[in-house]
Amino acid sequence: MTTRHHHALRAGLASLWSYLGRAVGLLWTVALVHGLGVAAYGRYAVAVACASLINAGIDNAFHVRSLRLDEHRYEQERAARTIVGIGVGALGVVCFTEWFVVGFALVMASGEMLFNTAKSRTLRGGRPDRTMRYDAARQVASIGCGGAGLYLWSTPTIETVGALYLMPYAVVAAICLGYLPRRRPARPGATGPAAALTLEAIAAAAYTQGDVVVIGWVAGDTVAGYYSLAFVAALAISSIGQNYANTFVERMRNSGGHHSEAPSLRDSARVGLVTGAGMLIVGLGILVWGGADYTGVVAVVLSVFVAARAVDHTFVLLLIVRGHDRSRIRITVVSAVLKIALLTAVVTHFGGYGAAVTTALCEVGVAFALYRAAHGCVAPAPGADSIDSLGAPR
Repeated sequence: MTTRHHHALRAGLASLWSYLGRAVGLLWTVALVHGLGVAAYGRYAVAVACASLINAGIDNAFHVRSLRLDEHRYEQERAARTIVGIGVGALGVVCFTEWFVVGFALVMASGEMLFNTAKSRTLRGGRPDRTMRYDAARQVASIGCGGAGLYLWSTPTIETVGALYLMPYAVVAAICLGYLPRRRPARPGATGPAAALTLEAIAAAAYTQGDVVVIGWVAGDTVAGYYSLAFVAALAISSIGQNYANTFVERMRNSGGHHSEAPSLRDSARVGLVTGAGMLIVGLGILVWGGADYTGVVAVVLSVFVAARAVDHTFVLLLIVRGHDRSRIRITVVSAVLKIALLTAVVTHFGGYGAAVTTALCEVGVAFALYRAAHGCVAPAPGADSIDSLGAPR
């Protein structure tokens, strides 16, 4: 098997595990709505969304640096990551009985941070197939525990079911405790760079989720619903590009982020074309099937977004491994602000169609900017405590 096929196989397996997790998650959504009603599911959905924002804020600096640090510094920061995760989880447990949304969000954010800590070893090794397999297993375990409470409890409530859903994270926390002995915890770089990486995570979340939020706010829930169906599919298909790029992490880190150890532009373009074509087929299939033409048209337009985003992941990873944070963060923040501003103006007159076109064009612009940042300079990677080369110890 050639090296190219080896990486493609790992990316394919990672994507299959990811889609399995998404499918199980969809069944869980249906079960919650059926068993507890829409209102209870709404509380759960808000808590999950808050958990995502909290996790992005507290974990991104650790995540980014874990991909490029040397082994000794990586283990030190992994220990600190564990301590922070357990602290946030303890706060969530205290809040859970009084404020479900707050408590659930904190515990889930903590659990995901600890789970990311445990998975960071396989991600550093360029094995997204194993990483996504662990993700799928955790998802199945959580849904199994929550489902037991939903169907076996005499009078289930969202608090009871939610607590059981979170139980597998306790096992993850126990595993992470093994990262503490004989290691001196170290924070993820200086305060400034760590804060900048947190800002990047928040801006990235706004850039990715801004479409649906703006459409719901300006055009209403129905339009947002139709658009969201296509956009969720677009994000799922484009993740193949992320999985493919992640198979090169170890090689890129060992070379200091040299172009030769990253996916070639030709191979990255092929991944983009394949994923974009896949999204196009989904859109055309919806149109041929009939009954959801709005979603079908949006899906066809978003095929451009999928192709560009699948390629973007390679450029982002190159910048992360090199420690070229400044340009990557600037691109993320500026693109988020511009996209939200454009969407607000366009959606008013053109609804979801305008949002789809805007999203696709913005992603193409981001791809061009990231390409220039990643390939416009062949200098060695700056220090791992970057923004961009503060030179703090690794």
